[in-house]
Amino acid sequence: MKSDLMGLKPTCREIHTLVSQEMDRKLTLVEKVRMHLHLLMCGACTRFNGQMHLLRGAMQRFSHDRPDGRKNNFGKKPSD
Repeated sequence: MKSDLMGLKPTCREIHTLVSQEMDRKLTLVEKVRMHLHLLMCGACTRFNGQMHLLRGAMQRFSHDRPDGRKNNFGKKPSD
């Protein structure tokens, strides 16, 4: 089934994709408008959007904050 990316009524699946992509890149004006119009009408996608932003914020804080004051070294090899 072909996605109607330029249609006025995007599907929830398309919105989930845009929400995810928004975390990594700047959306185009058309993408932003389509997403925000959909979010005005769809409670499920609005919750998904909020959850994604909450998770991203939590992971950013987690990657920087440790109780012992040391930095997390995610993605780095441990020192021998």
